[in-house]
Amino acid sequence: MGPSNPQPRQTPPLDSLRELAPGADVVHVRANPCDWSQGELLGAYTWPPHQGEALVPLSHATFPDDSHHTALTIGEFLNGCRHLPVVGMLHASDAAYTYHVELAPPPWSLTGRDPQ
Repeated sequence: MGPSNPQPRQTPPLDSLRELAPGADVVHVRANPCDWSQGELLGAYTWPPHQGEALVPLSHATFPDDSHHTALTIGEFLNGCRHLPVVGMLHASDAAYTYHVELAPPPWSLTGRDPQ
């Protein structure tokens, strides 16, 4: 056997969103619930250093130029994966649903300590 270099497992459905926003821990996406192919990447963020602080916008974020690919990727993700525990709804209207998707766990959740 060769040297073991375990890497954290990444959920394949989240990989498609990670490709849209490299380096992001959290993304906000919006799509039309009547036509999931009408999706949009609203923002990409990293976790703040301390729990309870605001998300930090990615200053170097470059979103894909191909809006059609982005829309289809987001729509496909939301159509099949919007009920995952890492996906939370931020806002819903007749025209669009907006979601908060955690692509990576917050650093304080990895410590194993109860913050209370």
